Amino acid sequence: MAVHIAGYGQVSPLGLNVDETFAALLAGRSAARFIPEWSRVEGLHSHVASLVPDYDVSSIPRSQRRTMSRMSEMACLAMDECLKRAGLKKEQLRDRRVMIIAGSTTGSATAMGESLKQFQQTNSFRGEVSTTVFKCMSHSLALNLAAYLQFNGPVISPSAACSTGAQAILLGKQMIESGYCDLVLAGGADECHITSCFSFDVALAASRRFNQTPELASRPFDRDRDGIVVSEGAAIVALESWQSLESRRRPSYGSILGAAQRCDGQHVSKPNVEAMVRTMRDALTDARVGPQNVGYLNAHATSTKQGDLNEALAVHEVFGDQMPVSSIKGHLGHSLAAAGSSEVIAAVNMLQHGVIIGSKNLSCPDPEMPPLHFVRDIEPLADGLIMSNSFAFGGMNVSLVLGSGQM
Repeated sequence: MAVHIAGYGQVSPLGLNVDETFAALLAGRSAARFIPEWSRVEGLHSHVASLVPDYDVSSIPRSQRRTMSRMSEMACLAMDECLKRAGLKKEQLRDRRVMIIAGSTTGSATAMGESLKQFQQTNSFRGEVSTTVFKCMSHSLALNLAAYLQFNGPVISPSAACSTGAQAILLGKQMIESGYCDLVLAGGADECHITSCFSFDVALAASRRFNQTPELASRPFDRDRDGIVVSEGAAIVALESWQSLESRRRPSYGSILGAAQRCDGQHVSKPNVEAMVRTMRDALTDARVGPQNVGYLNAHATSTKQGDLNEALAVHEVFGDQMPVSSIKGHLGHSLAAAGSSEVIAAVNMLQHGVIIGSKNLSCPDPEMPPLHFVRDIEPLADGLIMSNSFAFGGMNVSLVLGSGQM
């Protein structure tokens, strides 16, 4: 059963909405930049990140912003765009069978850090802001979205690091297919913090050789790749059943034809090729299509040595050597919980425009990679579906099969 995409919204380092972001992707822009204050931190080797530009929060009531960190603010702005594109008003959500599924990697590291800093400096909790806890809870994103929308329906807050946004979409598809609801607002968000970078840096998984040329740092599948460029943002997708969409006389922007998730259960950081293979094949089975029906694969590829290689090996096993493959993390960096839903939005726009956006900074594919059609620039998208992968730490693997919005 196809579940349709009724709308979407996004805040990213390349733009404060979907159209700005996609135009920047088409133009081949990089959002990565040097972060001077990080270069002064002892023991931190990666000094690059992709940050969202300043945005206007005046549309969010001040009383609600008191409990929001940056990730919740960005998610609310993405939600506004998503609802507008879907032709829905906030108050209409209470009259329909609607569900929110949205999550982040953690609560706000910024808010937690500020609170702990004050305590460490004063050995006192006097003057602590009472709203800190609402920014730091693991379901902070979901609770703030619900409060912003004045929503009193069912809410789920998944947290699967890099797969969170994709997992939210998968769960939304399953909820609609089960008949539990007609419309799901699904996605993820994360804010960039130095601890995000440090977590990867200490594991030798953050880029450190391109601090002086940050626009070159994220280079999926490239021979000279040396790790992740941390990023931030928010992306929300409105999923809706065909019957509900038709009753509202709204267009479909695309469809989720298949979805699958698996945990490899073997290693917390080393990606398992066979687990990836099984996840992609399960998604094809769910979509009732074969590998030959897929015309492009949006890879998770975060620019790490092991992750990119193992994903390429898995893709080759499932699709052979002719599959066009790329990753937009060369442009955006890795926005963690927002990555999966951000890439679904990009993939849907590729379907609409009939193009494939190649991997930025892919100058020379790693010779250890299997033979694949690594897309480097803009190429036409042949007829076919798109598969989008999100593979997180711990083998939290999600694959989605996307199609056009034709009903």
